[in-house]
Amino acid sequence: MRDPINSPADHNNPAPAHAAADRPGADTGADTGAGAGAGAARAPTGWRRARVRIRFLFKNLRHRAREYLGWLLARLVGGRPYATGLRPEQVSSVLICRINGRIGNTLFVTPLIRYLHELLPNAAIDLALAYPQAEELLRGIPGVRRIIVFPHGSPQQLGRYVAALRRLRACRYDLAIDPTEFSTSGRVMLALARSRYRLGFATRAQWAPLTHAVPLPREAMHQAVRPLYLPHRIFGAPLQPLAVRLWLPLPAEELAAGRRLIAERIAPAPLGTPSNTFGFFAHAANLKFIDRRWWLAFWEAFLRLEPQAIPVEFLPAAEHAPTNSRFASLHIRSTRSLTAAIAATRMFISTDTGPMHLASTTAVPTVALFLASDPGLYGPLKPEDVAIMVAGCSPEEVALRCQRIWVASGVASGGPA
Repeated sequence: MRDPINSPADHNNPAPAHAAADRPGADTGADTGAGAGAGAARAPTGWRRARVRIRFLFKNLRHRAREYLGWLLARLVGGRPYATGLRPEQVSSVLICRINGRIGNTLFVTPLIRYLHELLPNAAIDLALAYPQAEELLRGIPGVRRIIVFPHGSPQQLGRYVAALRRLRACRYDLAIDPTEFSTSGRVMLALARSRYRLGFATRAQWAPLTHAVPLPREAMHQAVRPLYLPHRIFGAPLQPLAVRLWLPLPAEELAAGRRLIAERIAPAPLGTPSNTFGFFAHAANLKFIDRRWWLAFWEAFLRLEPQAIPVEFLPAAEHAPTNSRFASLHIRSTRSLTAAIAATRMFISTDTGPMHLASTTAVPTVALFLASDPGLYGPLKPEDVAIMVAGCSPEEVALRCQRIWVASGVASGGPA
């Protein structure tokens, strides 16, 4: 069974980082004067790179086929008049449809949940999702009434799909929302939902029976921010894109359990307190992969700068070999427990994958290492977070940048700088 923590990359798209400068904290390495030196992380080469490219070729072909099918269906359905405004008092129940099996795309829905809950505090919000652990991950979020999980990538699970569809159609909604502009599954759910109003983006491939539509924003937006543009325009509510954060509120008892777990793992270490722990996740798939030699060089450089720091590696699977056997390591299958453990560290560094997004929901400064995707669209969102394009940075340069964050986080928490 595939580990939900180590699910496929959320956005395996080897596109240039054209939107990185749109958010604070995005770093392409230019401020260090770094070039693609011998120590810089490199994309896969040889046969592995060829396999990755073939995979992306087929993925792009599927995407183009879906886009063309959407355009064809939109032509067959014909143009519809869309309304462009709603009043908050007209909405007491909301359905959000995001049928995608990846943890990052699921977390990218949380700012929309928060925005709607603040805008419509008495409305019940239901979620139609496909991330396998969505019910466990998002339980207890204010405003959320039901989480309906559809099986993802498993055609043989037709019975589970039908059961989830029955749950979705058991309720009538005032408003159903498809928060992305390119999801065929989201459009199907929107069409099948029993909703008075249906809201989505107006594109040339939009065939869903929308009652309200919003044109795509002209400027590039982070994938967690763009969905908020829909209620912002329809309800005329204010929106501050730079203030948007991923949202995963954990109760005090879960956070305390995370602190205990980290304390147990580092107990034998000198000065082993959570205030000295530096968590990291080194695993990634395809073009996001950063090899073990880079990580070993990074830690050698960082520990020269901060010898009291205690690296703690979060593993994608229990049987996965740690990057360095001398470091404390642990595998946590539960996404909430993993988030709580990350929240107990002083700082967290990760490849561009699910745990990086989980870390960004916490107060812990998060450093995201990007090789292929656009950090302006997919990077962490807190002001304390940093996204670094490591293809242009040596491990030593990244270590120096991390030391500045490490020192600042110690000062902010009242600990030793």
